[in-house]
This record gives sequence, C-alpha cells and structure tokens, in this order.
Amino acid sequence: MGNEVLEQIIKIKDAVPKKQRILCNYLALNYEKIGVMTVAELAENAGVGSTTVMRLVQLLGFDSYTTFKKALAQESLLKNTTPYRSRDTFHMAIADGIQVLENLCTPSNISQFEAAIQLMLESDQLYILGMRSSKALALYFEYVAERFYPHIRQLSREEEFVYDRIAINTTPKDVLLVYSVWPCTKKTIRVAELAHNLGIPMILITNTSLNPLVKIADVVIDTNSVNHPSGDTALMLVTEALMSELGRRTAPE
Repeated sequence: MGNEVLEQIIKIKDAVPKKQRILCNYLALNYEKIGVMTVAELAENAGVGSTTVMRLVQLLGFDSYTTFKKALAQESLLKNTTPYRSRDTFHMAIADGIQVLENLCTPSNISQFEAAIQLMLESDQLYILGMRSSKALALYFEYVAERFYPHIRQLSREEEFVYDRIAINTTPKDVLLVYSVWPCTKKTIRVAELAHNLGIPMILITNTSLNPLVKIADVVIDTNSVNHPSGDTALMLVTEALMSELGRRTAPE
C-alpha cells in the first residue's frame, strides 16, 4: 500500500463506524507521530479502544500493526524529505513553503479552480465567509477584489447577524465562498449548512479533506497543508490566484 495509506484512510473514513472514523481523523492529522506509538498509546491518544485500532489496521489491508506503522512512517518520510532542508529556521520555512506549493498543483485543484471561477462569474452576488483563523483571508479577498468586482458581500465582520443575512438576503443565484481551515469552527459549519439547505452553491477553500464541509461544497480547493508550518502560504496563493483570474476575466476588453 505504501504511499497510498493516508489516501486510503481519508477515502474510507466516512464509510466506517464512528469509533473507526474518529481514529481515521486522528491518523490523518497526526500520521507523523504514529511510528513511535504502541497500539495502546495510539488508542489512548485517539480516544478509542485497542480493538478499534486493530480492526482499522486489518481493514486497510495490513497483517499487523507493525507493518502498518512502517508504511505510515515511510509515507511521512517521503512527504517531509526535501533537498532544501537546513537547520536554519529561515531556510527551513522556505523549504516547507516550497513543498506545500508543490503539493498544491494537483489535477483536482486545477479543475476545481476553474469551476470556482465559473461559479463566481455566473453569480449575482458573491458572499464571503471566514471565521477565527480564516477571517483574515476572507477580509483580504474582499479588500482586493471589490476594487474591480462590485458584487461582493462580506459575512465575516458581524458574525451575530450572519444567519439572518444568509436566510433573508441570499438566493440560489448567489454563491458562498467559505474559508475554513482546521480545526473548523462549528459556526462556519452551521452557516454553510444553512446556505446549502437554501440551495446556494458553495466554494470551499480548506487545508484538509477532513473538513466536514467537503461533503456539501460544490467546489473544493484543498491545499492539504494542515500539518505544515507554512500552510497559510498555500491558502494565500489560492486567494491571490482566484482574485487575479477573476480580475482578468472581468476586465474591460
């Protein structure tokens, strides 16, 4: 299974029982630490039983916990090995940023980027939502894009009125752009679910496919950078790219 372990974990997590789903989420976010854990330690840290760990190991096709650990350790090594590594903090930050950006250019993200642009161009109004650590990205998008795209409506400033603004002001011809990085805020999830129930198309920009909004979003751009110290670099690049392309396509001939 090798380099496909994490991909398989993420793929099956929504189809397994609750305890195994909790374990899948823990593994996806903490895979770099698993190599030094026993079955009992992993179970305790994930908040599940040892039997749950062994059942998931078997479900993933491994004959023992030891072979499972080795496969995860190898995947962690491949993900974190780069010729740019250095003990110098500045160079390490740059190296991590390079790795994050290289991981960003997946076929899925490329196609989803185009789908996001199309949704924005076809919308009557573009509503933007980002809370807590995602708020700065949402505000930055508005600050730059409103200069050339007048159809933007910000939801991130007055959070106490966000439900009313979604329920009263939006229509299915609008689009909701959601910034939601891990750990996802409950309010962001509830607002997005309300918009989804009202038939409003949604663009999700996130740093992990574990984000529960992935299931209901029409477009998902996943930077897969939740475990990286330079993870925000990828989120900012996606934001810059979206604004640049939106500006290019809406500019006068």
